[in-house]
Amino acid sequence: MEMSPRGIVLVSAIPILLGIALAAGLTWPGTVDSAPAAKEAANGPVKKWTKVSVELPASQTAFPPGDGAVIANAQCLICHSAGMVLRQPPLTQDEWVGEINKMRNAYGAALPADQVDALAKYLHSINDGQSPRGSSTVDGQGG
Repeated sequence: MEMSPRGIVLVSAIPILLGIALAAGLTWPGTVDSAPAAKEAANGPVKKWTKVSVELPASQTAFPPGDGAVIANAQCLICHSAGMVLRQPPLTQDEWVGEINKMRNAYGAALPADQVDALAKYLHSINDGQSPRGSSTVDGQGG
């Protein structure tokens, strides 16, 4: 009696599936699986994944007033505190354009392309140690 190609596939699939089940630690129904106990004895307690929730503190500080502050407050504060941005090393306006475009392209910041130059000019003006109002402190800390 000759087997059909379908029958050959089915017969050859049984050992493969059995091997996968054994490798995955599956047991036949009604049997006791000693694998978790053996793993725990060998490696210590079995670690289980748990859900973790992290709530970041909300920043109460906005960017200093000036041309571009509205853009910075609307876009940058989504991911960063004003203090974190204001404490960055001084960058040229072109370097800020690069940083902003990195946020847009690599991290998905929703800042429209036509606002990049205005935001870079603003961040350069406040990040060189002089805010538009001449203050260099954020949250009472030196800039």
